[in-house]
Amino acid sequence: MFLICMLLPGMAWAQNVVRGTVSDEAGEPIIGASVKVVGAQVGSVSDLTGRFTVNAGPNAQLQVSYIGYVTQTVAVGGRSNINIVLKEDITNLNDVVVIGYGVQKKSDLTGAVASVKAEDLMNRSTTDAAAALQGKASGVQILNSSGKPGQGANIRVRGYSSNSDNIGPLLIVDGLQVTSIQYLDPSMIESMEVLKDAASAAIYGAEAGNGVVLITTKSGKRGTGTINYTAKFTNQSLGHVGKLLNATEFQDWMGMQLTPEQVKADLKQAADQYGWNPNTNTDWMDEYFENTWAQQHTLTFQGGNERGSYFLSTSYVNQDGIVKGSKDKYERLTAQINADYLIKDWLKVGTNTSIEKWRTKGVSENGYGSSFEMLLLIDPLTPLYWTDRKQMLGDYANYYDQVMAGNSNYALFGDENGYYATSYFNQRLAGANPFSQRDRSAAKNDGVNINGTAYMNITPIQQVTFTSRLGYRLSFSNSSDWQYPYYLNGQTKGDNYLINGQSSNSTWYQWENFINYNQDFGKHNVGAMAGMSYRQSNSNYVRGEASGPDILKAYESNYIYLNSINGNSNTTKTITGLPGTTRALSYFGRLLYSYDERYSLQANFRADAFDSSKLSKDNRWGHFFSASAGWTFSNEKFFKDAVDPSIMSFGKIRASWGTNGNVNVLNNYAYTAGIALNGQIYNYGPTEAVTYGSMPNGIANPDLTWEKSEQIDLGADFRFLNDRLALGIDWYKKTTKDLLVPAPVMPESGASTMTINAGEIENSGLELELSWKDHIGDFKYSVAGNLATLKNKVTYLDPSIERIAGGTVDGASPEVVACYFEEGEPLWYMRGYKYAGRADDGTALYYKKDGSTTNDPQAEDMTNVGSGLPDLTYGITLNAEYKGFDLTVFGAGQAGNDVYYGLYRTGYNNIAKGVYDDFKSGKLPNANSVAGSGQFWRSSAMVYNGSFFKIKQIQLGYTLPKSITRKAFMENVRAYISLDDFFTFTSYPGLDPETTTQGYNCPGLDKGVYPTMKKMVLGLSVTF
Repeated sequence: MFLICMLLPGMAWAQNVVRGTVSDEAGEPIIGASVKVVGAQVGSVSDLTGRFTVNAGPNAQLQVSYIGYVTQTVAVGGRSNINIVLKEDITNLNDVVVIGYGVQKKSDLTGAVASVKAEDLMNRSTTDAAAALQGKASGVQILNSSGKPGQGANIRVRGYSSNSDNIGPLLIVDGLQVTSIQYLDPSMIESMEVLKDAASAAIYGAEAGNGVVLITTKSGKRGTGTINYTAKFTNQSLGHVGKLLNATEFQDWMGMQLTPEQVKADLKQAADQYGWNPNTNTDWMDEYFENTWAQQHTLTFQGGNERGSYFLSTSYVNQDGIVKGSKDKYERLTAQINADYLIKDWLKVGTNTSIEKWRTKGVSENGYGSSFEMLLLIDPLTPLYWTDRKQMLGDYANYYDQVMAGNSNYALFGDENGYYATSYFNQRLAGANPFSQRDRSAAKNDGVNINGTAYMNITPIQQVTFTSRLGYRLSFSNSSDWQYPYYLNGQTKGDNYLINGQSSNSTWYQWENFINYNQDFGKHNVGAMAGMSYRQSNSNYVRGEASGPDILKAYESNYIYLNSINGNSNTTKTITGLPGTTRALSYFGRLLYSYDERYSLQANFRADAFDSSKLSKDNRWGHFFSASAGWTFSNEKFFKDAVDPSIMSFGKIRASWGTNGNVNVLNNYAYTAGIALNGQIYNYGPTEAVTYGSMPNGIANPDLTWEKSEQIDLGADFRFLNDRLALGIDWYKKTTKDLLVPAPVMPESGASTMTINAGEIENSGLELELSWKDHIGDFKYSVAGNLATLKNKVTYLDPSIERIAGGTVDGASPEVVACYFEEGEPLWYMRGYKYAGRADDGTALYYKKDGSTTNDPQAEDMTNVGSGLPDLTYGITLNAEYKGFDLTVFGAGQAGNDVYYGLYRTGYNNIAKGVYDDFKSGKLPNANSVAGSGQFWRSSAMVYNGSFFKIKQIQLGYTLPKSITRKAFMENVRAYISLDDFFTFTSYPGLDPETTTQGYNCPGLDKGVYPTMKKMVLGLSVTF
């Protein structure tokens, strides 16, 4: 007892209290920095003023760390007060990168992985996670196929690798496989990793043929809990659009096609017969669009301690589109709940869950008779309204009389200013008027999505972690539409009411178990991972539809539901519904080895099996391998002795090879032949009577398998000038084989085609990423740029197939440019006649197959006239900070892609002014010589350069000094103004070259799409 009493004062003396502060190089306190005593389970976290208190002996060492800063180890040296300054980690070489079922230091990577961190997305004002990735990573193309509210962007990794519409990458959020990331607000994302090469993506096997995007959402940070509120108010207006013709130009254009005398006669007839005003000059763009406001509010709570953390974020988006009226709207309410807790030192549990409720309405676009097609085709001589009966054309006046007399249930669209007019000069214009097409449908959609994971990590020893993770997706959606009988003109009318509704639900769950092992043996580091995954999807839907001249018991708003359908004999009813189930089982593993931070090796393996709805039992298993290696030559003694680190501090070369698959193109038992009940009419005996019978719905092909891709990648990473300059280079070649294509069969088989594996595509390209980051006193700045080239080619197609037809201009003459899949050409290239210029007599010349010219080309003279795939994509980001002010300028673009102006029409239809100017300048032939010419319409004359560069964002912000905000009990206050999509540089005469990518089988086809809106964003962020 005496000895214990003697030792106690000494023990108390050995553990003295050490106080101090943690700040950055600018002197600002760092909140939440971790301060640990090396070799002891003792630590602290800096508070709101950067101060900390910890018990440590006089000879102890403190390890101080914070995300984004270089970790420091500081000797106490008998001091009781220590001020620590952390330096910003410019190189980020030790950043942890998610690689699939594990993590890896960025400096040890051997594959091509693009990593985008939260700070790269921090100031993006978009509400779409995929759009936030645009221009941030080389080899990653973001397709904004429409500017309408709620339209999510699509991601393409290293080009197009399939002839199907399933060409997007596999999306993984917090370990959960999802079908879309539109529900994620960019502010909730901690990091996005894009696995571009096969070596990186092979761990996901048969579903990774188009790349993999791994997203990690934010988690709570240790330290004092924080509350953050952000608000965005966005003024939206019409972005870049090509001009249409005004009335004077349009009359000239019609005179060029017909004759001035014919045009004058037509105008006089309209004025005499219908009272048409000769001074009419309708600016349809100005009439159709208006400035609107959108808003977003986000509230976030986060915090944590040594045992656990929490992150809770809720976000509300309300976006009203720029089409006048209330037909295009998008609302979204989301919540992200992430939490983890260390129950035991060897057991950690956690969950990541998102809940989304959404609602959307939209106007028709990108198609025959759509509202947007009418906007671009209707002539400026047509007034917006008819305000008097005598102005109404033909049968329209008769319908008007019946409606006014109460003898008709037809809808004549208009508003308090009158009825929407249709063209006096083109009475067969499909769709008739953009406003009528806007109002003709009352379609709307809404739903709820829940995506989440629950996991536990068991660490029996320090080197081993076992993870068991359950992922789940629940989706519920509803859609409905209601249409009245209507009359617009002789071409566009509907004689029936139409009502439909659909309700869908689906559940997905995955159960994954995997174990990670990592151990250092001196200079050797060994890692291994092995696991399994089971996935199951269940879906079900029911749809009801009715049409007829009188379908409801009553037509008040409370009765416009399927439940009110009457039993009249002329009411047509349709009910459909079908459940579905798919399953998949996988085994996977990875081996890693590195030596002395100089040499790295990695190998991956995955075996996948899918249920019989995709492949036969004999072919359901696929096996995918990959291998990669890296050499960090800058850590070699000969390099260190010869090169000053201030000149070049880091250099590594990488090489990889791997295989992937694409099973998403397979469904509905494509390898076998089912029975089509009552799918064929049979005739027996000498009578004309027929009997319905059954027949096979195709020809079976039990040898079908999934598409497979093989890819090699050679890369290098460098750091120069004290790590201020960073350079990354990759070259890749990717070959995708066994593409599913329809092959012709013998007519006597009763089928037209059968599905076979008989196509091959090759993609290759060079990717470059370059960044510079530095500071001059209080002025910090950075410049980051990336670019990627793409060469795409179909290298094989079964000899029995000449070419496969893709997309074209719907509803138009067959004599238009169409896209095809053909050996020796880019994927879905544009096929037509190659325009050779204007002949001396003003007619059009075309190239023949032998290179000579003619004014009457034949079918065999058709050739490749363009491709919608860009040869080059690029992005650039500039950031600057100075004493509370920050500036971000971000741009993205592409080059080498073509756009077919599919809205060229002859007769009384409007066209883009750029096309009109080409006719006026003599670049194109005399308009009257090609009016109505299918050969000209099907030529490269209407194929334009679709290259563009957009300044996607210019944002200026200001953060109040903490000395002011803390007096109001606020940690951080930042306000900003941002100009998004304000500036576009392009020579394309149509609306928006960025949005001409909707058709997977004909990218670059402009049929009238909602253009990208330009946005002025006013934002405020407050942290408590």
